[in-house]
Order: sequence, then C-alpha cells, then structure tokens
Amino acid sequence: MFEMDAMREAFYMVFALDTVLFIMLGVLIGISVGAIPGLAHSLPIALVLPFSFVLPLHQTMGLLIGTYKGGTFGGSITAISFGTPGTSGAAATVKDGHALTQLGKGKKALQMGLYSSITGDVISDIVLIFLVVPIGAVAPRFGPAELTALYFVALSLVVVFTAQNPGKGIISAGIGFFLAIIGRDILTGGIRFTFGLRQLEAGIELVPLLVGFFALPNIIKEIHGVITKPTKPEVSGEDPKELMKKKEEGLTFKEFISSWRGLGLGTITGTLLGALPGPGATLCSYTAYSVVSQISKDENYGKGALEGVATAETANNATCGATFIPMLTFGIPGSSIAALLMAALIMEGIPLGPRTVVDHTEAVYTLFLLLILANPFNLILGKLLIPVYSKLTRIPASVLWPVIALVIVIGMYALNHRPFDIVICLAAGVIGYFFKWFKLPDGPLVLAFLVTPLFEANFRQAITMARGDITFFFGSPISQTLWIVAIIAIVFFVTRRRKSGQQ
Repeated sequence: MFEMDAMREAFYMVFALDTVLFIMLGVLIGISVGAIPGLAHSLPIALVLPFSFVLPLHQTMGLLIGTYKGGTFGGSITAISFGTPGTSGAAATVKDGHALTQLGKGKKALQMGLYSSITGDVISDIVLIFLVVPIGAVAPRFGPAELTALYFVALSLVVVFTAQNPGKGIISAGIGFFLAIIGRDILTGGIRFTFGLRQLEAGIELVPLLVGFFALPNIIKEIHGVITKPTKPEVSGEDPKELMKKKEEGLTFKEFISSWRGLGLGTITGTLLGALPGPGATLCSYTAYSVVSQISKDENYGKGALEGVATAETANNATCGATFIPMLTFGIPGSSIAALLMAALIMEGIPLGPRTVVDHTEAVYTLFLLLILANPFNLILGKLLIPVYSKLTRIPASVLWPVIALVIVIGMYALNHRPFDIVICLAAGVIGYFFKWFKLPDGPLVLAFLVTPLFEANFRQAITMARGDITFFFGSPISQTLWIVAIIAIVFFVTRRRKSGQQ
C-alpha cells in the first residue's frame, strides 16, 4: 500500500541540495573509474562503503547509487573508443562499438551507448518500483533444478553466437569452460588444473581475463602498426591538429529509434535476468546480444551496427534497478555490487528481507527516488564527457596506445593488488590474439566462462537433492518452460541453417 507520509519525507531528503551533490559526485566517480580498464566500478563502491558509519542513509546511498550507475555506463566508453571494456559488463559492447569507431562513427556509438544505457536503466527502475513484490516473489522459486535449466539455456545460446560456424563456437566455448574450472572444486575444495601454480588455486579473475582478451590484441596490432609505418601524417594526408579539430556526426533520433529491437529485448533481458541472483550484467548483455543477432535486420550487426551497441548497453544497465528486486524482497544480493549496497543498508540499520518494504517504507522510497534521480545526472555528465572521449581516438597512436597499455597494467595490479593478475591479463591477451588469427568467435568463450561455475554448482546440488531421480530436473513449471525454450532455440537455429543451405 502506498504511504503518502513516507513518500513525502523521502522526497524532501532526496531532493535536498546535499543529496543531489552526493549523487553527482557518485556519477562522476563512477563514469571516470568505469572508463579505466581494469578498475571495476565495485572498487570505488567498496572504498566509499565505510562512510555508511558517518553519513545518513540518503547521502550514503546517493553516493553509492550514483557510482553504480555511472560506472555501469562508463565501461562502454573505452569499449567503444579503444576496444577495451572498462568494466566486464561492457564486454559485449566491444565488437560493434569499436568497429563503429574504426569506421569514423565513434561519436554516434558513444551517444548510442549513453542513450541506451539511460533507457534500460530508467525502465528497470520503473519495473523495480511497481513490480518489486510480484517479481521478487518469483525469485525464491528458482531452486537448483530451475537454475540448472536457466544456465543450460544460456549455454545453448552458444549455437546462437556461432550460427555461421558451430565447430569454432564449440572450440571457443570449450576453452571458456576449461578456464572457468581452474582452481578449487566448488563443492569439495579440491585443486583442479592449476599445473602446480599456487596463484591459480583461487581461479581466474573475470576482469583480467576480459581486459586482456579484448584489449591486448588491439594494442599489439596498433603498436605494431606504429613501428612498421613511417612516422608521417596519416594516410589521408590530413594534419594531426586538423584531425583533432574535425567534428564527427552525432546520433540522430531516427537512428536511435531504428534500434528498437535491441532497446526492447535488451531491457527485457537485463531486467528479468538481473532480478535473479547470479547472472550479472555481463551475462545479461551477452544473452540479449545473441538473441538480437538472430532477428536483427541490420546486416552489419556484429561488424559495426548501432543496434548491437544498443542491445548490449540496455541489457547491461537494465540490471541496475533489477538487482535491487531480490535484495529488497528476500535479502538476496543479485550481484557482487548489490552485495556491497546491501552491506551499506545493513550498516545504516536497514535489515533486508521479506518485511523490508513494510517495516522500512521510508527507506525503500528513498532508494526508489535515488535510483530515478541518478539517471538524469548520468545523462548530463555522460553527455558532457562524450566529446572529450571521442577526441581521444585522434591522439597519435604512438602516444595513445602505450599509455593505454600502461593504464591497463596499473589497473590490473590495483584490482586485487596481485601481480599475478597482470600475468593472467597477458595470457588472456595471447589467447585473444590467437582467436583473431584463427577467426574464432569470442562470445562463446565469455559466456561459457561466466555460466560454467553457476551451472556446475546448481547442477551438482540438484543431483544431490534428486537422489537419482532425473524427473527432479523437470518437476516445476519454471524448469519445464526453460527446458522447452532451450529445445526450441536449438531446433529453430538448426532449421534456419538448413533453410539457408549451410551444412
């Protein structure tokens, strides 16, 4: 039931000058950190967390939510400009976003990334506000059997990613699967495939893997070009100073609307999957990207399409609001960042669980308003920073790429203060280089790496609970629906390949 008094008090707190300034500061920090490869935006949130002891709820959460939203968008900036995802959630943006930059449409891609981010974010916030209880009621019904089916659906999307060459897709997914199981066994704690390296016992971190996999091959390519080409003005004959002054065309409203498939499906996927514990922004964006790749009318999809950027960024940012659904209704954080936000609320004296909305209505309304208010500041500050980043691509390659390489090395060490993360990043770069050499798709590797630990944990737990009864995996309407979706997806794409005359 809507409580006017609680909403009034929340409104006065959120729209106070001090709260607005904290939100702006958070968004600025989030965008800046998100745009630095390797510095995941969970880092500033973790650093700000102790302020929960001294700041009131509206200021603390304004700062944290602003950082969260700004960082989620900020990761797309370097993904588009340099082919290096600033955050793991922006990895799916790299393919189309950076391709557009190479085609001289970097400003369009950056603006599409911004507007798509805000669109997905706003809609997921509205869903959170109006459907937090109904959607939250579904989350606990996803037990081990249902989550096993869900992650099998995600793994089956490897077929979607590699509709042109399933063989290469299987190889890519196999490498991702192998990398994911390195370290300690999820249930027994035994050591697997560490090859005697103690540093691998903790497994492979996602951020060093993705940054190395996507960034280093591009850096090697660009630096090699700098070394082998004569140090003269660009091939076009234009002076570098003139190139810096040259303006690119911005995104038009028609171009934005024409990507409605990506905007719609990205938002739906990010909201629905984001409301479940585990998937996270990276899996949501890749899942949406793979689905839209099969229905998109743009023949440049995957090679430099605005719709590809729209899909990945709406799905990525739609998780921002959705991740609060299981947290506010059942006290279950939907992601690592949600866990940090949950810790901040607990330190503010707000216990999270089924009675949070009833017992702490004013605090919940405050969160709703903070989530909504952070979006326009994300839009404004993002809009102001886009011209700066779009011009960075015109800095001479001999200066730009060594600096990016240095920033990546610093970022990898700053992530966990582990020098071995730099080694993982370099090894991932070698893998990424061979992927480009043999033209292997990168999507299956990333998806398999993300899904494998979740699938393994829930599958093994479900087997234990089933006690040999295979029907346990099909016992609920949710799991039955998910298995049907997986079968339909596989049959659909096999049929499509046959009709297109592929073998």
